[in-house]
Amino acid sequence: MIRSTPGLIHLHCGDAAAAVHRKSGLPGELRVWRDSPAVGPWAAAEEGLISLRATWWGLAPADMGDQSHLRDLARSTEPVLWFGPDPWEQACLLWVLGSLPEGPLLDVVPLELGVARMAPGALPRCFAERTLLEADTLAEARLLWHAFLRGGWGALGGASVAALPQLGPALARLAEDHPPAGPGRTRVQIQSLVDAGVRDLAGLMEGLGALEQPAHGAWYGDLFVARMVEAMGVRIG
Repeated sequence: MIRSTPGLIHLHCGDAAAAVHRKSGLPGELRVWRDSPAVGPWAAAEEGLISLRATWWGLAPADMGDQSHLRDLARSTEPVLWFGPDPWEQACLLWVLGSLPEGPLLDVVPLELGVARMAPGALPRCFAERTLLEADTLAEARLLWHAFLRGGWGALGGASVAALPQLGPALARLAEDHPPAGPGRTRVQIQSLVDAGVRDLAGLMEGLGALEQPAHGAWYGDLFVARMVEAMGVRIG
């Protein structure tokens, strides 16, 4: 479904994706979503959440600006969501869908690869293939978001939304990092690489990326891996 462009706002996940978008020639305004519930601590109550996340990232709460984008999207006549297939971006997408006030019609761009890994010239074709999210899809996503808030990612290992085909595999991967008992998948993989002699962050990221789906890579980022390595008591160069 194609609609007119006044009030068009594109929401991208991360600064690298936004940099690609700025070279694409597409009309409309740009917003960037930076935080992801895929990693780090989380709280169901909104009160104190921003401070909790800011502390974990080592930022000032004033630098955590994602929530303001929800208000912009709610006022937009055509909000368009650009979120890639990896767990980091799909968790962000679920956050947006679960927290956005009811009302605005939302378009989502189907992506087989994160925008940060695409050529700018590919974006107009992707934009032309955007689809309108139906009310039942939004309702399903909101239910999953609240299920995460109640039980964490480990509770959503078998969940899916038919109209968002990338979400189910991403939720399954996130659940693997939050098993009922014992270390999660990423921690086990880090330990395996360390045991094999990998003792630098760049090497760990390369090795971890090879263990993920090709379209995902080491989606959790090097800061998360460095934090996990530190928590494991492993010294790396």
